[in-house]
Amino acid sequence: MAIKNHQMTAHSPSTLDKIRSVPIGDKLSNQQKTFGSTYRRLNPDLPSPTVTRSGYRDFIHPYEQRMLTVRELACLQTFPIDWEFTGVRLDSYSSKRKTTMTQFGQVGNAVPPKLANVIAESIKEQFFDGK
Repeated sequence: MAIKNHQMTAHSPSTLDKIRSVPIGDKLSNQQKTFGSTYRRLNPDLPSPTVTRSGYRDFIHPYEQRMLTVRELACLQTFPIDWEFTGVRLDSYSSKRKTTMTQFGQVGNAVPPKLANVIAESIKEQFFDGK
């Protein structure tokens, strides 16, 4: 069975050079000027930084020379493994390209499901079970 939304990006040679230069737990901006918080290699022993809608360029896999897939980012956000994101995957950004919300954007803009559940349970308890 194929895992949904787990398609790896085909990186350009220049992107691969950047990825290879970042050690575990570090970020490219510690070595050169970059845009925002891009190119951060995850440390598997620490919690992940916040997943954002630009996730396709934010997180480098801790051990492999690639960015995370939509599925891997969804796992960080606590989405169930069988949840499928539909629409355009879009691995790069261009202000000239008009598209609906990308799969990466859907993951990054979402409230993590486990967090939403805890909030909902708390509200339910305060309004309905606490009387």
